[in-house]
Amino acid sequence: MKAIQQKAGAGAPALHLLFTGLVIGAMLTAPVQAAAQKNMDTRFEEIKSEAQRLMDEIKVPGIAIGIINDGKVQMAGLGITNIDDPQAVTEHTLFYIGSMTKPFTSTVVLKMSERGELDLEAPVRTYLPEFSVLDSEASEKAKVIDLFQHRTGWQGDYFEDPSSGEDALEKAVRAFRFLPQRTPYGEVWAYNNNNFIIAGRLIQVVSRAKSYEQKVKDELFVPLGMTHSSFFMAELMADRFAVGHGAVFDGKSEPKVSFVPFPRSVWPAGGILSNASDMMKWLQFQLDGKDKDGNQLLSPELLDMAHSPLVEGELTEHTGVTWFVEDIGGVRTVSHAGRTAGLTAKMLFAPDKKFGIVVLTNGDRGIEVYDAVIALALKKYLDIEKIPLVAITADRSSLEPFVGLWLGDNEDYKLYFDNDQLMAQRLIKPVGGVQVFENPPPASMSSAGEDLVIMTDGPYKGVVGQLRRDKSGKPALLSMQHRIFRLEK
Repeated sequence: MKAIQQKAGAGAPALHLLFTGLVIGAMLTAPVQAAAQKNMDTRFEEIKSEAQRLMDEIKVPGIAIGIINDGKVQMAGLGITNIDDPQAVTEHTLFYIGSMTKPFTSTVVLKMSERGELDLEAPVRTYLPEFSVLDSEASEKAKVIDLFQHRTGWQGDYFEDPSSGEDALEKAVRAFRFLPQRTPYGEVWAYNNNNFIIAGRLIQVVSRAKSYEQKVKDELFVPLGMTHSSFFMAELMADRFAVGHGAVFDGKSEPKVSFVPFPRSVWPAGGILSNASDMMKWLQFQLDGKDKDGNQLLSPELLDMAHSPLVEGELTEHTGVTWFVEDIGGVRTVSHAGRTAGLTAKMLFAPDKKFGIVVLTNGDRGIEVYDAVIALALKKYLDIEKIPLVAITADRSSLEPFVGLWLGDNEDYKLYFDNDQLMAQRLIKPVGGVQVFENPPPASMSSAGEDLVIMTDGPYKGVVGQLRRDKSGKPALLSMQHRIFRLEK
């Protein structure tokens, strides 16, 4: 034992130095580790956790999320692509982005205007002499910029399939000569898909492009490095796809695959396939206007114009150039959502804060998921939150003007009293003879202020309807979910 002690003692100076170094190292690294743990950014993980909870509750099979905050990008996929053939969703999984396509269309037009190829204030007929709707005044007065601000007044949803070829937009626009005028030109804000079909045809004609789709690819997909984005599924067949799923309203059933792609004539309004990774490139462009190599792709002036509150929209929203602009907690936010059969998506960003988020879902009730996820992200990253309208107590007499069958282009709303409770039944119409979306169960409604009602339960809880009256004060229009509905007479 003594010998061993002596042997150990012979190396004591070296051991002492080693031990001292370890102790000092531990003393130095412990505060660093503690600081790292303290400063660890858990916000994205919290958002993912909440998204998964909502997916499980609402029965949305899969989503992809991307967030950019002050230059840092985080992405994740949750859930599965297809209930019948489940594959994991990742940031590279392809989704139809629906109406999130619209800003691509208007951005190409902005780029063309910047090069002097067209004038945003010129009449549409300057470039498309054959353009016409039923109302001659609206046909003559409509300007290029009007196509992106939802106040032209003619029917906004018309999803026919005149052709799958490169003449699809030409044939669709020629058919618009039968579009009825719902409201006088320039007077009422109402979401309009058809305007973007006209814009797509305008792009094709003015640029002398082989196709609208090729022009978007050349002007945006290629310079931004969006190599996994296309209008043509065949170009992306090697990638993993998310399939649409219908809504589950009973909380028990499993969602069923529901997929009906838009015809080619509608693609300028909602035809892009993309993934979270590519959409983050598009989002970064919205924040700086630059391409993948750092070159200015669109001037800061036009980019800011697109993101500015130029026209009053629905409730607290405004429209810039296609984008929806809203002040939330003193911060300018810019957004656009999209919906196709069984797939929903939304992008929102705050240009002044260098923050943005994209959520892609493959469930028809994914709207509820992305709304909650985006609201949580705004709270976590920017410490802001939207103050929603709430139900208030009101006499039955103040709600009676809402009663009736309200007619829309692709759906109707029946508002009626069940005893003293105002109820709303959403009646979704077939698209091209196919019942794409299932009617949700009736929802209860309450007053949210003068000429305002709000849904107080069901999958559309929080949706607000605004009554618009004619000059005599009689109920004439109901504005809800960006559409207008006419009272059946």
